[in-house]
Amino acid sequence: MLLYAWPGIFWALTSGLARGRDLELNEVGWWSHWASLYWVGRASYIIHSPVFDEYFFNRAGFVDCTGGRDAIPKIEAEFEALARPPCFSVQEECRETMAMLESYGYATFDRMSVMQLDRPKFKAAVGMTVLSGHEVGPEEWAAAYSRSFYGGLRMQDSVSSIANRLKVESPVILFAGEKDGKTLGILAAFRTPGLLGVYCVGTLGEHRGVGVAGSLIQEANRVAFAEGRLLILQTIASERVDDFYLRGGFRRLYLKRLMRREASAPNRRRRR
Repeated sequence: MLLYAWPGIFWALTSGLARGRDLELNEVGWWSHWASLYWVGRASYIIHSPVFDEYFFNRAGFVDCTGGRDAIPKIEAEFEALARPPCFSVQEECRETMAMLESYGYATFDRMSVMQLDRPKFKAAVGMTVLSGHEVGPEEWAAAYSRSFYGGLRMQDSVSSIANRLKVESPVILFAGEKDGKTLGILAAFRTPGLLGVYCVGTLGEHRGVGVAGSLIQEANRVAFAEGRLLILQTIASERVDDFYLRGGFRRLYLKRLMRREASAPNRRRRR
């Protein structure tokens, strides 16, 4: 049975490093603004979107290594009801959960890198102004997002409706880099206890490589520092941006595997 209540959040820092559960809750909280969020127990969840068809908006995950054995069959049943192939995000330290998924025919097809900023070393964009909060127009932010991630405006309307909601959410800060009246790049930040998560870092193609993303991240980091928070982000390995963030002062905390069943693998018999 799916639970819709937000689980209790426990926050702590050890030697200035964020804990995995806190990082995972930050990520889940952010993407719950973009897709429907369903909790399966207290440590497992499903996010689902009929608007964004990519696997990233239609996957299951675990905020820690507990409960995976019981949750996986329930999650598979929910994906079957949604008529979507199951996709899982699981921390590499959750070896029992990964082994169970592998025994059911799932294989790793990508990885996510979870990072925390130590000391920023990013190049700054010359002549660009970073806007934030009420200074950012949701429609312009959405257009820049759609152009950055989809190469055009086909998703602008869908993202715009989300951005208009996000702008009035107190845990959220929208950022935009502008020069000569044009938006060059965007970023969003999401607050949870002790953390400021950076998401949707996008630069328009013709302005990449000149420090747009670096300027946006440094501005988000100033907010994090002023509020006593750690700045974190999560990247997808296949997008090949890990080195950019590592050179800019981030450190990798841990890796997550993205797992799905191979097309040739037979479906196991479901336990009822």
